[in-house]
Amino acid sequence: MDNIINKIILNFNELYIDNTLTAIKVTGTDNKKFLQGQLTNDIESITDNYLNASYCTHQGKVIVNMQVILIDNDVVLLLSKSLAEYFIEKISKYILMSDVQFAMYDHINIYWALGERANNMLTKYDIKKTESNNKINKSEYLINMSTKNSYKCRYISLDDKLCENINLASLEQSQTCLLDLLSLHTRLKKDDIEKYIPQVLNSDELNTVSYKKGCYTGQEVIARTHYLGNVKKHLYLVTTDTCIDSEVNIVNTDGESVGELIGETFKYDGKLLSHGILRDSSDFKDLFIANKELDVITKEGTV
Repeated sequence: MDNIINKIILNFNELYIDNTLTAIKVTGTDNKKFLQGQLTNDIESITDNYLNASYCTHQGKVIVNMQVILIDNDVVLLLSKSLAEYFIEKISKYILMSDVQFAMYDHINIYWALGERANNMLTKYDIKKTESNNKINKSEYLINMSTKNSYKCRYISLDDKLCENINLASLEQSQTCLLDLLSLHTRLKKDDIEKYIPQVLNSDELNTVSYKKGCYTGQEVIARTHYLGNVKKHLYLVTTDTCIDSEVNIVNTDGESVGELIGETFKYDGKLLSHGILRDSSDFKDLFIANKELDVITKEGTV
């Protein structure tokens, strides 16, 4: 794990509420069957586990990434609040005669926890940690996103009384996406939608796509890309010593464009942590954005 990431984890290792995520409840007798034909992952297989999934165009370009859980008989989609209405508008066009309803949750609280101190805080608030990713009870759900390097989880509660008892640390708006950034789970912004196929956004590593299920929107393009293996760029975690508001183009020393920033960014102590789409043929050294050096963070550390 890179020193930059270690430093961030040490400073953000509590329990935080995430007001930039929302939850969409999908109800009706056909909810799983309908979503099975729309989302990239195998919704029919979901039980107490969680799934990463994407909703794509017919050309296989990602509109929104999400995490999918099951609460009672309802399928619940966790996704960026800024894209929720657009997603519902797009997918609702295909409901036709299916018994399916989409609605935003009126009362739901979404938190994330990061690092060993946060792990201990869950115990402090009597939140039962699970080794796998599953439901705690009818009003609580824990998505365990941990790796061997760090503890990471998303905690969902329908119980307002519990939330009132939790002493939450404060976060700036630009910091709520940290858990997803470190997990390489991209929260696309409106400017990013319908540009990238799931494989570019690390769908294989995140198990976002099922290649064994039947047809779904965009399946033909996504499956062909998978079996031909012709993906030439991927998503990486990147950092720079300046907080950039508008520039997204990543260039090499010759000024040649080799990629771009995408999704929501994390800003802390004058630094920016983000996701970047980079050509696999790129030399990850000596990269720049807005005339500032840009570092690529891999599993082995900063390049």
